[in-house]
Amino acid sequence: MFKNSINQEISVSDTLNHLIDGVKIAFSKECRAFVIIPIIINIFVMSLGGYLIFSYLSDFIFSLADNWPEFLKFIAYILSTILAIVLGFVGCYFFSTVATIIASPFYGFLAEKVEKMLTGKNANDDTVIDAIKDVPRILKREAQKQIFFIPRALLCLIITIIPGLNVISPILWFLLTAWMACLQYCDYAYDNHKTAFALMRKDLRANRMSTFIFGMIVSIGISIPIINLILPPAAVCAGTKYYLQMQKSFTLDKE
Repeated sequence: MFKNSINQEISVSDTLNHLIDGVKIAFSKECRAFVIIPIIINIFVMSLGGYLIFSYLSDFIFSLADNWPEFLKFIAYILSTILAIVLGFVGCYFFSTVATIIASPFYGFLAEKVEKMLTGKNANDDTVIDAIKDVPRILKREAQKQIFFIPRALLCLIITIIPGLNVISPILWFLLTAWMACLQYCDYAYDNHKTAFALMRKDLRANRMSTFIFGMIVSIGISIPIINLILPPAAVCAGTKYYLQMQKSFTLDKE
């Protein structure tokens, strides 16, 4: 049951509840049809990504140890293994992002369906033809998010290779990916209401702690093989609930 909210603040517990409910909603009878195509896209892109990573990078990584002195090769193999694991997680995150961009029009439909389930109201009055015509605008929105991300990622990369400063680079990368994950999966509901990208960021900054908790959990999840195949649709559902609470559309009646 849902009721009107008079409080825009979102607690950490609310955020966790949204994520748990997102999984339930994504695989509910009402939404199941809307997540099939995105999951198929995820499976295809992640399978291709896994093949590329293990076919072309694994041999190169482990060949690095061959150039080390014999008495240091044990350490070299340990470091190579760690590097392979790190690149595996980075690859999962990268290809999951690619799959999300490809599936973005379908995620927009999913967010609209979730909003109607929770509020009884349509996010907009667009017809099917309008929705099809809107695909280029949706893809442009995805490009806008990447334009926002790339300069910040490059800055983190530069810091990573600067001795002394590079000790903080893992923290910066983690914060950036968490922030981008929240932007990515909350944006579909915002975009359905034609909310400007800058205004969405302002909304999410108003609840900085819960925003980072949301993004942190999602970014970790999409870096884990198998989980990253099914998590994105659930994150879209959770992001839509998050949006609705941000807009004071409802709060969960806990009575």
